[in-house]
Amino acid sequence: MSMKKKPRANLNQSIALRRRRVFRIIAISIPVLFFVLFEFSLRFFHYGSDLPLFVVETVNGKLYYTLNPSLKNRYFNGINFTPTPSPELFLVSKPARTFRIFCLGESTTIGYPYWYNGAFPSFLRDRLKAVFPDRSIEVVNLGITATNSYTVLDISKDLMDYEPDLLIVYDGHNEFYGMLGAASNYRVASVRWITMLYLRLVHFRTFQLVRNTVNDLFALLGKLQIDYEKHATLMEQVAKGKNIPYEAELFESGLAVFRENLKELSDLCRSRNIPLLLGTQVSNIRDQSPFISNNSSALSEQQRNHFQQIYRKGLGFQATGIPDSAIACFRSCIALDSLYADVHYRLAKCLDAKGEREKAYHEYIRARDYDELRFRTDSEFNDLIRSTEDRKHVFVADIEAAFMSLSQDSLVGHNLILEHLHPNARGQFFIAKEYARLMRVHGLLASPDEWSKRDTITDRFLWVHRHVTDVDEILAARKTEYLTSGWPFRSRPSVVTPVEERDTLRFIADQLARGQTTWATAHSRAIDYYLQHGDAVEAERENETIINQFPFDVASYLRLARICFNQNEFAKAETILLASLQVQPTPITYRIIGDTYIKEGRPEKAIPYYEELNKFPANPAIAAENAYMLSLAYLLSSRPGPAIRILEQTIDRYPAYRPARELLSKILSFEKTRPPK
Repeated sequence: MSMKKKPRANLNQSIALRRRRVFRIIAISIPVLFFVLFEFSLRFFHYGSDLPLFVVETVNGKLYYTLNPSLKNRYFNGINFTPTPSPELFLVSKPARTFRIFCLGESTTIGYPYWYNGAFPSFLRDRLKAVFPDRSIEVVNLGITATNSYTVLDISKDLMDYEPDLLIVYDGHNEFYGMLGAASNYRVASVRWITMLYLRLVHFRTFQLVRNTVNDLFALLGKLQIDYEKHATLMEQVAKGKNIPYEAELFESGLAVFRENLKELSDLCRSRNIPLLLGTQVSNIRDQSPFISNNSSALSEQQRNHFQQIYRKGLGFQATGIPDSAIACFRSCIALDSLYADVHYRLAKCLDAKGEREKAYHEYIRARDYDELRFRTDSEFNDLIRSTEDRKHVFVADIEAAFMSLSQDSLVGHNLILEHLHPNARGQFFIAKEYARLMRVHGLLASPDEWSKRDTITDRFLWVHRHVTDVDEILAARKTEYLTSGWPFRSRPSVVTPVEERDTLRFIADQLARGQTTWATAHSRAIDYYLQHGDAVEAERENETIINQFPFDVASYLRLARICFNQNEFAKAETILLASLQVQPTPITYRIIGDTYIKEGRPEKAIPYYEELNKFPANPAIAAENAYMLSLAYLLSSRPGPAIRILEQTIDRYPAYRPARELLSKILSFEKTRPPK
């Protein structure tokens, strides 16, 4: 009897166990299902932002990718700043034998304080296309201001789906203060894995709702992280109040994050067999003093007072032109506290003045490395970048060394850097050259032999034909002036002198610097200015610069062709118009090309363009005139038969068009009086 009850008991236990499992699954599934439904509801009602890397645009009947303007919402939260996305387009369907390069980084990569035309990716694209004019080469600038290696890594993961042939990264200056950085006022967490999780979760609308709700609550309670005045610069918003002594815990944390992000990026590219070019970071060491210097916390108050006393004495000697005494004082200070950044800078200046350049260089580097406001990448970060190279998949362009070779006494200053770290146009030009040199050495895009045969274009030629104009240089100078008028360059903001409207080019550039006009509009206004002053050469240069940045803007081609046409530069006008037809065939282009050939006395070349022109629909007056020009081209080509036929058709369709009747009458009269052959 007991033997029969045991199987039944086991059966009951098994059923109970199954029920518990079902209940457990249901208990887990209910909240999961709720959040799934909630997520879909938010998407259905268009709450939040779609955050794909690219969006699709249709241009002249073709599909192109362009950077998603909403991408900023992945990284910029709770800050009043909207980065301008790159205007570059690349085909959704990658053409055969196209070499696709993506450039990533922060403000230097986008070309600040220039626009994108002053950035190294633009210089690189122009250089590569000059060397390989028969190759299809895409160079896409994905730089975003105020970001760092978190952003570079996050974007790179998405890029794997867009068939890259090469990734170029110039990044490192913003590791501490860039968005999500270790010392940024807008970081997510001090732990890397939480920040990486945030970058995954931010794609969910539910997460966006929670984040926005928390921000709204903080704003309602007056507990926003930071309360800045409206005039505060982006530098001030992200970094003020965050000093980082050399080798402090926060410094080591930022270095560790950079190391992990570089490693993950390198591993990602190796796994996909995509070459990765990294660049060391360069900054102004000769002409930029440290922003913040502090005595070591290990010093007693008496030692600090003694240090400051000697330091001030050294400053006095330096100011009165007694460098040897100043050097002695500064070295005494360093013996007391070697991490006080400004004393190294002062010592470097004295050594520099005495011609002791190598010693000065090492002190300049220490001054930069010990600066507690870490806007400039230091030696440890650059050494880490160099150590990442494996010469198989990951290669390092030593931009810092390249700039040293271009600088007097190997000391980088305002010769190549506008303020503390942003290169001028010449600096950006040579960053592009160094990346191209690395591509040549390692056989990227083409074999080293092919590179050697084709790479014969001089730097002088490329520089003379650069697509950076006077308006761009004035813009860069003006934005630099605005930047350096406030913190951290000055303890108190200074007033930037307004530009008078009669100073036309500077006024245009100033409006662009203050966001009151667009880059394309500013250059268009410069074209009008030059034409009004009879300077067609500069007008053409401005127009060519617009085309370089907006190659799908047919109107710019037509405007440039018209300028050339008016200057009797018919061959150049022809080249420009033929290029525009590759972008988008338009009736006005065919008309201008035909008219150009007529004016040059080559009517036979005008015929096919007038024939294409007549295929476009047009109002009667224009259609009649277009047909008339085609008949004229035939007539001037000594082919009166087709000319008569077209004129008769034109008169039949447009009887009110008198020029056709008059020309036909003249042809027929001539044909009657002409002696037979």
